[in-house]
Amino acid sequence: MSTESKELGHDDSSGFEFAKELLAGDVTAGINFDRIMKNPMEGYQIIEYLLCDEKQPHVNPYTSHPRKYWDRNKNKFLALWRTKLDFDATLYLVNYAKRGTTHDNKVLLIEVLDMDETGILEERQTRFSRRGFSMWLREKNRQCLSDTDAILRDIYEKKSLEELGGIVLKRGKYQGKSLMELGSTAEGRDYLSYHYQQPGYQYHTAVECFLRKMKGGKA
Repeated sequence: MSTESKELGHDDSSGFEFAKELLAGDVTAGINFDRIMKNPMEGYQIIEYLLCDEKQPHVNPYTSHPRKYWDRNKNKFLALWRTKLDFDATLYLVNYAKRGTTHDNKVLLIEVLDMDETGILEERQTRFSRRGFSMWLREKNRQCLSDTDAILRDIYEKKSLEELGGIVLKRGKYQGKSLMELGSTAEGRDYLSYHYQQPGYQYHTAVECFLRKMKGGKA
């Protein structure tokens, strides 16, 4: 479990207000994600929370569904679905009510399996109590916690050998040398093999990925 993450604080609405101000009334092309995280085994997961307004007496989290207001908000859901496809992610929609209201103990999880311009075509629904959904979400969150090295490894694995080779060390005995320069000599390769095994060293994860790509296998 990562010790480098932090608990959620209060929502920061300043970014939304800033964008709204500078768009000066233009229709926005963006959507705000409520939650996106990466499970190391299952990939990216997108969670969108859908608040059920207590002012609508005949609607609650178990009975509300995007199909009932599709024409008013379809671009949001289509954009979420497009992002899901781009990220090869799992898309979850979560119906909930504010704490202290009549239906606050009802939470509906909708895993969207297919969608087109007419609405959600296929889905998987699970009804939760508030506590039950909390347990589900906490477990999902726990599975997705990553330390810095895991995040960096994902980033550096996306780089080519040439891109990694262009990284220049900024500290230590070989300060100013690129990974490719060091990888071209036996002495340099010995140092890189030592470097990537030192968790406190800057670029140690990049070096690990570089050596792996250079050897075509494990560093």
